[in-house]
Amino acid sequence: MAAAVAVPFSAINDHLGGVLPPSALAQHSPRHGRSRGMSVKGKGGKSRGYSVVEDRDVTIAKALMFVLKRTITEEEVDEDDVVENLVADAEGWVGVDDVLEHPRIKILDTDFEDVQRVLENSSKARFTLRRLPDTADEAEDPASWEIRRIPTNRDSIIAPAPVVGEKLSAESKDLPEFVVYETSYQRYPLILASGAITCGPTGTQSLTFHSVTIGEDGTESRQSSADVSIWIPLRSALEAEPSILWQRTESGAIVTADEVPKSLWQKAVARRPDLGMLFEDGQVRKEVPAVLRGRGSKGKGKSGNKANLKRQGSGDESGSASEEEQAQE
Repeated sequence: MAAAVAVPFSAINDHLGGVLPPSALAQHSPRHGRSRGMSVKGKGGKSRGYSVVEDRDVTIAKALMFVLKRTITEEEVDEDDVVENLVADAEGWVGVDDVLEHPRIKILDTDFEDVQRVLENSSKARFTLRRLPDTADEAEDPASWEIRRIPTNRDSIIAPAPVVGEKLSAESKDLPEFVVYETSYQRYPLILASGAITCGPTGTQSLTFHSVTIGEDGTESRQSSADVSIWIPLRSALEAEPSILWQRTESGAIVTADEVPKSLWQKAVARRPDLGMLFEDGQVRKEVPAVLRGRGSKGKGKSGNKANLKRQGSGDESGSASEEEQAQE
């Protein structure tokens, strides 16, 4: 096994402008006629690596989006409940100082300069700032500023999902041990890259999960033909993210209209035995092979694959070997 190679901070700061060089451990062979120089340098011959600053800004932007999407108005505040969401005014504005104190933002050690940088460098306008009146002398004070999420067309087209059944909490009775979200090989990499299971751009107002219990002998209470199954321990998810509204329909299905971040996932399992565990306990174990990403469970294969299937039907085993080689690329 190759030893880990540590890149000194001096190399990052002095020579690379905050960008890590490509890993010395990833020695993949060039494909599709591209040279290693093109693969490493990218288009135009420019060096390509991993930006520490950009990765941090993306994390902060996602945290801001999570917090600001879940703000509530003063009318929604119940004096008997512990309010974990920030309270916004009628136009959605929230004090920046309150945002910086939110646990999701505070854990990132975020300050006002970070928020300003994220807004200035974002390729899409997702947030906006405004300074409170009579605070010109305190421009650097977060308490002098307010922030809100810029509404999108999707916000105006898709209304919040109505209550469709029993609202669940960690104290609810008869909670299933797990809920499972099923998806395809084509969509799973997109879900993983976005960091959460979402309703997506199709207009669907809620996500449907299947209830699963595990017997004493280890058997599951369900059979699935989905390409990929994402497992979420429901009670733990309810305790970790009480802001997510989970509901149980009359038919027994578990649904939510909120994003389900991968921090709540226990595992993601592929139906194909040669792939198996794709994601477990916050770590990516395997990636979906490129040959499977371009189609779902019922996707159309290329003409060459059809010929392989015909040979399999006639007893020729060469087609099966060819398909295995493609899946292992």
